[in-house]
Amino acid sequence: MRNKITSNLRIKTLFFSILILIICAISLFAGTTGKIVGKIFDKETGEGLPFANVVLIGTGMGAATDINGEFLILNIPPGKYSIEASTLGYQTKTIQNFAVRVDFTSKAVFAILPETVMGEEVIVTADAVMITKDMTGSKSVIGSDEIQELPVEEVSDVLTLQAGVVEGRDGDLHIRGGRSEEIVYMVDGVPMSDVYSGDVAMEIENNSVQELQVISGTFNAEYGRALSGIVNIVTKTIKPEFSGAATVYIGDYLSSDAEIFPHIDEFDPLATKNLQFSIQGPLPFTSKKFRFFANARYFSDDGYLFGTRIFNPEDSSNVSFDDPSKYIIESTGDGAPVAMQKFEKVTLHGKLTYIFSPTMELTGSLLYDDVETRNWGQEGSEFTPENQFHDYYRFMLNPDGAATQFKNGYTFLTTWNHVLNARNFYTLNISAINNNVKSYVYEDPFDPRYVHPNRMIGPQSVGNTFYTGGTDMWHSDRSTNTYGVKYDITSQATNVHQLKFGVEGRGHRLDFTEFKLIPAREGGVEVRPFRTEIPPPESPFNNRYSHEPWEFAVYLQDKMEFEDMIINVGLRYDLFNPNAKIPTDLGEPGNPEKLTDASIKNQISPRLGVAYPITTRGVLRFSYGYFFQMPTFQYLYANSEYEVEIGRLKTLMGNPDLNPQKTIIYEVGLQQQLSDNTAIDFIVYYKDIRDLVGTEIYQLTRGADRYARYENRDFGNSRGITFALTQRQSTWLSAAVDYTFQVAEGNASEPFASFVDRQANREPEKRLVPLDWDQRHTLNAWVTMRNGARFLITFLARYGSGLPYTPKFLNVRQAFENTARSPATFTIDLKTHYDFRLVNLDFSAFMMVYNLLDRRNERIVYASTGRAGYNLEYRQSGFTKGINSVEDFYFTPPHHYSSPRQIRLGLTLDF
Repeated sequence: MRNKITSNLRIKTLFFSILILIICAISLFAGTTGKIVGKIFDKETGEGLPFANVVLIGTGMGAATDINGEFLILNIPPGKYSIEASTLGYQTKTIQNFAVRVDFTSKAVFAILPETVMGEEVIVTADAVMITKDMTGSKSVIGSDEIQELPVEEVSDVLTLQAGVVEGRDGDLHIRGGRSEEIVYMVDGVPMSDVYSGDVAMEIENNSVQELQVISGTFNAEYGRALSGIVNIVTKTIKPEFSGAATVYIGDYLSSDAEIFPHIDEFDPLATKNLQFSIQGPLPFTSKKFRFFANARYFSDDGYLFGTRIFNPEDSSNVSFDDPSKYIIESTGDGAPVAMQKFEKVTLHGKLTYIFSPTMELTGSLLYDDVETRNWGQEGSEFTPENQFHDYYRFMLNPDGAATQFKNGYTFLTTWNHVLNARNFYTLNISAINNNVKSYVYEDPFDPRYVHPNRMIGPQSVGNTFYTGGTDMWHSDRSTNTYGVKYDITSQATNVHQLKFGVEGRGHRLDFTEFKLIPAREGGVEVRPFRTEIPPPESPFNNRYSHEPWEFAVYLQDKMEFEDMIINVGLRYDLFNPNAKIPTDLGEPGNPEKLTDASIKNQISPRLGVAYPITTRGVLRFSYGYFFQMPTFQYLYANSEYEVEIGRLKTLMGNPDLNPQKTIIYEVGLQQQLSDNTAIDFIVYYKDIRDLVGTEIYQLTRGADRYARYENRDFGNSRGITFALTQRQSTWLSAAVDYTFQVAEGNASEPFASFVDRQANREPEKRLVPLDWDQRHTLNAWVTMRNGARFLITFLARYGSGLPYTPKFLNVRQAFENTARSPATFTIDLKTHYDFRLVNLDFSAFMMVYNLLDRRNERIVYASTGRAGYNLEYRQSGFTKGINSVEDFYFTPPHHYSSPRQIRLGLTLDF
């Protein structure tokens, strides 16, 4: 059966490939290149110069002017170029440092004089464009040079600095009030989101990024599968010259808050280690036609959350399993500190390009990552009450009993790019993405180091003491594979109309396994000595499934560039086949005789954006769009066997028949350049969100047992304004500030919120309440100061008003959900570097300091007080037995705070 399914998937992929090749003969790979238009004219007469030559130096790309002296160059990778214009009898003029950005039109104008001296050449430096006249929707563009100047290490660090982006308490990112899985991540035009969870499937290093775009408003029809925003990463364009860099840095936390953060009072410079090496250039003996880029990074960070090995997993606070009220605490630990949030990764990025001619090239890219970490929020990959609310803080004295998460995968991208003529070119892309996620204490489920589950039962079972033994018994293993073929079209049909047409097919394979180890039994009697076994397949604690859904999309986009107006209008069609069975009788969901195929889903999305230049330095824009997104696979396929745990409301199952979630977005924006070096961007937006995933409770036909099922029942809206002020570099100073006021409301923050309410015998919210990430005020500001070309220092400040929480006392709500606010957060980060030359080599010594002021930012607060370190309820429990007092457990929770001050010291060698 498995071979038959795999064969069907291959046939579908082949079918899409053939279909795409037949449909069109010209195309563009969406979202990876930009365009230059311009004019060459006689400076004295103002007349256009026909048949002049325009060349992007060092690229082989160029054009000739038409009868009016106008020219057009398409399919240009993002970056900065030198553009040379020449014609017989006139000066040769070169514009250096000319910026090209993805999806935008850059304009170059050459005013040249008749040549008075043979070979006379004029060289000028282009000013960076501060307003983008053809931007019809909100889009932040960050180039590799800007990333290098900021105190950031990961792509996610860059994203948090963009207007409208909020980081929730769990570390997930939210764009303009949407849920975290509503964002689509793209690398070189290929969707790179994990179709299971919505997270980015692959680690992309900042050193591999040529340009990063955050599309937070409406986006064109070429982009799909997103409700809140697009993160589009374009990797480095390979240079024709050989170059490379090596970076090493070390660091640790340096804080005075040792009473909150144990074991960080001593500075260990090797607690954080980073080694990174990149190299690029032409391969020998290929006339620079065969070029390569490679980047490798090893990174390790112990984090700021440490446990103390007072107990080992085999210890027990309850040696008498027959009488839990009688216990003796055994301790065999060595008292050593153990990193509870250690993060370690290895990433590789390789890219090869062969340039057959200036109009044809083939590029292949391979991305690989291997990550090991501990996730305090969830011990398994799929939602169950046991793993969603499991508190790893209770492992602080038994750290070796907590599970570790392992993630690895690869992505292969290949792109064929062919320019047919000055106005038409096509790109064919084939991709394969593999993503594997595992979680366990010991890889072998029958490892003899696993101990009896009762070792985690005892005084700690009341919830206010630490574990004094035991091991996490959950195992999870998930593998997601996606194979895609994408063929896109562009044609500069006229000087006004740029048409894009694209077709894409993707097939997926999801394999999921999760189980909770139980004591082995023989003849109904527990085996002694203890050993583990996996629950039987029909158990709710053993969940296994495989699914092979597929999807198809087609779009048409027209960018109309008039003299006084730019219009983007498009239409997109998406189709999704879940390829799974659903129960026809929800009173008997597990009955295999009452199953039918889930229906194929399809939708049409219209998009419209208008930009109207009101002055030579000002642009007003309006955009509207209808956006659809299929829910992530964790909601479609969870508990695919539709098993119900008898006796209590604990079962939550997926629904492959979920409909697409939808959002309607309206936006008005204004860009205005105030001076040669200063510009503002002002935006007002509104989002109406419908058919979000929520949960509904169902009753079994036989008996009184109930279960929950994912349904399209949640709703919400968000609205806000953003303001950005940019001061580009003039002499020694550059700066930027952006402010967002936002209201994000809905009936539920998480899809399973209604299920949790029902478990607690609460009525789910039926009114709009603030969502968990409803941060009303967000402010980011940074300033960069330079002393010549060698020394640079950047200060980055971030402020966020308090996130909402629900006031409770004795676990009883005192008001509606999320009606109170936790304290605001504020941090200042620093980066400085000094460039110098030694033994004919270029070096850069740098230092980064995060949370420079060592501020205690409260991430998680108690519902009774709204503060991170004080809880009014602890005295009500009356339980003080065990190895700690209740005050110890509640007054010093380090995971309730963001990270303390951290220092990095490093050195980069450029060659």
